This record gives sequence, C-alpha cells and structure tokens, in this order.
Amino acid sequence: MTAPVDKIETMLPSASPAYTLRRSPRARHVRLRITPADGLIVVVPLRFDAARVPALLDANRGWIARQFATLATIEHDTTPPTEIHLKAVGTTWPVDYRATRSARVAARQHGPALRLSGAVDDHAKCRAALRRWLARQAKRHLVPWLQKLSGMHNLPFQQVTVRGQKTRWASCSSRHTISINYELLFLDPELVNYVLLHELCHTRQLNHGPAFWALLQRFEPEYRQLHQSLRRQKIHGVERRVTQPSAL
Repeated sequence: MTAPVDKIETMLPSASPAYTLRRSPRARHVRLRITPADGLIVVVPLRFDAARVPALLDANRGWIARQFATLATIEHDTTPPTEIHLKAVGTTWPVDYRATRSARVAARQHGPALRLSGAVDDHAKCRAALRRWLARQAKRHLVPWLQKLSGMHNLPFQQVTVRGQKTRWASCSSRHTISINYELLFLDPELVNYVLLHELCHTRQLNHGPAFWALLQRFEPEYRQLHQSLRRQKIHGVERRVTQPSAL
C-alpha cells in the first residue's frame, strides 16, 4: 500500500504502444496498469519469464485499447470544477475563478469558497494549483488523524509526508516514514482510517504476512471488509477527481 525492482522499456509488435516492465518482489501475478505519466506498465513477479509478456498483452489488446481511449478522454476533459467534495472530512468547497495579471495560479480560501486566481484560462496551471491545495488540506486533516491513531494504538512512526502518488494510497518505509496520498481526502472516513491504521501496523510488521494481518485485526476487526472496499476504489489523479464536477 514497494518500488519497482527492474524497469525495461520495450515495444509491442504491430505498432502497439510502448510498455514498461517492472519486476516486484510483492507481485504474485502479472498486473497491467495504465497511467497518464507512464503509459502501459506491466508488473510481474521477480522470476517471471519476460518472453511471455507479448503474448499476454496480445490477449488483452481489447482491454488495453479501451483503457487508452478512456485515458485520452480524461486528459482532454479539462473543464474546471465548480465544486470539490472531500468526503473524508465532510467538507464541500464551491470553486470560483478570478483572472489577474499574474502568470501563475494560486488557490486560496475566500470566505466559504475556494478561489483560484491568476492565469485561470490555463487549465494545466489550475490543476497544479488544486494539487498544491489538496496537499495542504491533507496536511491539515490527515496528518493529525495519523498522529491520533499512532498515539491511541501505541504505533509510533518517524516522519510523515504528503504526496500525490499514482498507484498507492499510502506507504511505510523501513525507517518508519509514512507517506500518504492526498487523494485519500476523496474517500469515505472509514476507508481513510483503515489505510492509516494499515500503514501504522507496518511500523511493526513491514510485510503482509500472517503476523501483520493479526496485528491489524487487533485494531480493526472489520479489516477484511474494509480492504475489499478499498480495492474497489481507484486513484484517478487530480485531472479526474476535480475536472469532472459530476464525479466530485
């Protein structure tokens, strides 16, 4: 909730898109993933025979094509949001825009609303400003939440960082640094609580073995249901979270 061990750029036959092969010590099966930044990623177990990848991709060409088509739609939908709903903390922010001579875009609270000011016709700069604002909101709400759970369950950590990870809700390093994704703000509170507890348990068990799950169950008896619910959630990135008002 580890970094790729190996990364290889290659091409599919018949003018198919490039893909990146990543070997992961945690992977038990082949996983396909498509992101705006990295394109098609193939995650495989450490000892997986890379020669088998082209055939697997050929068998999944339809799915890959549909995912790229969806991604293209998202990337071109740059309609600025008029409202942002942060389910984790139960707040809804109307968003308004004020053009100024500034070449940058800033996002600041303006009364009960969130105001973006500056070069607001530049939607890429608006999205960047929204990412910075979401990171600030995560530091304001999620970091104290993590600290409270840490003290409540005697699960100390060393540091916490807030990022916009593309594939993880959160992570815990061997040095007990916990990194949380500001997109947690878009999830229901019970799922956020589960993610934070999950990472705190990694300060004692840096794996997903039986001892880890037993520890997690002590603090969250319903972890199995929450884990399954979390698996149904997707990390979409700011472009999808806050450029489509109906999805907020």
